[in-house]
Amino acid sequence: MNKHIISLVLAAALLTSCAKDKGSYKMEPLKVVTETVSAGRQAATRHYVGKVEEESSTPVSFTGSGCVTKVYVEEGQYVTKGQPIAEMDPTQCINALEAAKAMLTQAEDAQERMKVLYESKSISEIDWVNVNTKLRTAQSSYQMAGKALADCHLKAPCSGIIGKKHMESGMTALPSQPVCTILDITRVKVKIAVPEKEIALFGPEAAAGQGATITAEALGGKTFLSKQFVRSVQGESMTHTYDVRFTLSNPDGQLLPGMVVSVALPLGDGDGQPALTLPLRAVQMGSDAHNFVWLKKDGKAHRQPVQTGQLQGDRIVIASGLTEGNEVIVEGYQKVSEGSEVRS
Repeated sequence: MNKHIISLVLAAALLTSCAKDKGSYKMEPLKVVTETVSAGRQAATRHYVGKVEEESSTPVSFTGSGCVTKVYVEEGQYVTKGQPIAEMDPTQCINALEAAKAMLTQAEDAQERMKVLYESKSISEIDWVNVNTKLRTAQSSYQMAGKALADCHLKAPCSGIIGKKHMESGMTALPSQPVCTILDITRVKVKIAVPEKEIALFGPEAAAGQGATITAEALGGKTFLSKQFVRSVQGESMTHTYDVRFTLSNPDGQLLPGMVVSVALPLGDGDGQPALTLPLRAVQMGSDAHNFVWLKKDGKAHRQPVQTGQLQGDRIVIASGLTEGNEVIVEGYQKVSEGSEVRS
């Protein structure tokens, strides 16, 4: 009996101790980084993301069909006009040339024989015309066969960089099927997509005397200046944007097709209006397709809807939803939810 009472007492003490431990446990506040919102001078500059394009792209192909025996170039290689690109098996063309040569020899011999008869008026005028017609036909066939044989040796029609190589040795070439493309990158184009509400900035007098500053992060942040651009007259129906292409010199070939660059277009005299800005990463998009940020209020996280404006580099203008002095969570927001305790 005493042992039973002692067991009950110990069990009650253990439950009491667990209850105390459970009640004393408290989750630590989440560590976050915040930024206090303040009004700054809005830069009078538009920023866009662009992609480098070649000045021109020339597909190089055989005029006939056959087996490719050799490809002399590699992607990224610089070639000059007239340089060998590839070769095709010439056996069929050689046979065609030999046949055309035999036909030409026969036509020349017939023309020589018939000439004597024609001069002695032993044949009619129409027979003489037929003989000369056959000779000219044989000459044309021979020239065409010779060109077909020469075309088995594919040469570069212009100078440039080999962009994409489509064929290798052993593959079958078809007429007009590209073996490779030659890119002219002595001058390049930078294409950006401009929202339709901003396309008026690229009118005839846009960027006059200022130009756009193009920055290539892949080249260590090197910048280029371009004042020449062409805008498309037909916009994308899905995105409501217009393509604008800036042209600039690229004599060293540093800017390569496909390279991503940033384009900054100055507006006016640069005297912008005060605006609230935040790091772009701090602005989230909810399931309702509306933007929001996480605020730190009284040590807790609260979701705040916002409306955004234009981009300014890696920051974005907040058009509404925030006031000066608000503390916005800019790092660690991935871990918080509504009401989470946070500390900075």
